[in-house]
Amino acid sequence: MDLKESTKETKLKYMTEKPFYNPFPAAIEIQTITSCNAGCVICPHKDVVSKLPNGIMSMELFKKIIDQIKSPWGIRIIPYFNNEPFLDPLIFDRLAYINERCSEAEIEISTNVSRLDKDAQEKLEPFSIKELRLSIFGFTETSYKRVMPGLNWGETKKNLISIAGNKNLRSKIGQFSLVMIDYPEISNDDIILAQNFCRENFIKFEFWGFFDRSGNVEKFSNDIDKYSIFGCEQRRPLERMHINFRGDVVLCCMDWKWKYKLGNIFESSLEEVWNSDVYNEYREAVYNNGKREYTDLCRKCKLSL
Repeated sequence: MDLKESTKETKLKYMTEKPFYNPFPAAIEIQTITSCNAGCVICPHKDVVSKLPNGIMSMELFKKIIDQIKSPWGIRIIPYFNNEPFLDPLIFDRLAYINERCSEAEIEISTNVSRLDKDAQEKLEPFSIKELRLSIFGFTETSYKRVMPGLNWGETKKNLISIAGNKNLRSKIGQFSLVMIDYPEISNDDIILAQNFCRENFIKFEFWGFFDRSGNVEKFSNDIDKYSIFGCEQRRPLERMHINFRGDVVLCCMDWKWKYKLGNIFESSLEEVWNSDVYNEYREAVYNNGKREYTDLCRKCKLSL
């Protein structure tokens, strides 16, 4: 079956069936800090950071979230959400708390590597990480500076080489990958150099397509505006919860401007928000071509079906 046929069948399925969602989120993305230092031209962060509240999630709120994960086996806890996690001065305390309270949970971290020097690596070594993604958008000085202008390629590469050779750290990582984006400012030389580095250091190389984050990247666009949708390729409304630093639950990681708020963890429990009427109204809209005012973000997303 080709991709078009598969997508058509999936749409028909969602049109005729009520969307089934996990009784508790299978993954929880937590924005422990709003900051990012990369300034990537392919990311909305620099465009929205001045328009939204900024800050660090309190340990009180973070613990409240983690404490509500009653059956952690197989649940993925992701202590980042549209930010650079290692700018958070409490990140290692948070990882320790996850390990203490939810030792069976999976931890996923994505980082631009700029803060993962030898000292940070040593602090990271005690924790078991299911997946560590290294976002490196360029593998030459010129391309890297063009796409990630807030960072220094020499410093990042030094950290990258150090991580690649850190056997103690890597022994605690289930999947270790380097992520690059298919974007015009990244040359074939960048791709080849990155692939060779990954091959030589036994790192998984991932080359992802450019994604304008549902139209939130102001300078570049995927030019997507669908009239109707019938689901999400990544099943996010059915499986994944997204919590900003203030405890607001938003629809998706594409909701950079926090337009669709579904509840707040200070006011309600994770389960109450996840199973709330408002959350289910959005699920119905996304999976059964419902109210268009609920699906504006999804209709601009290339992952929507």
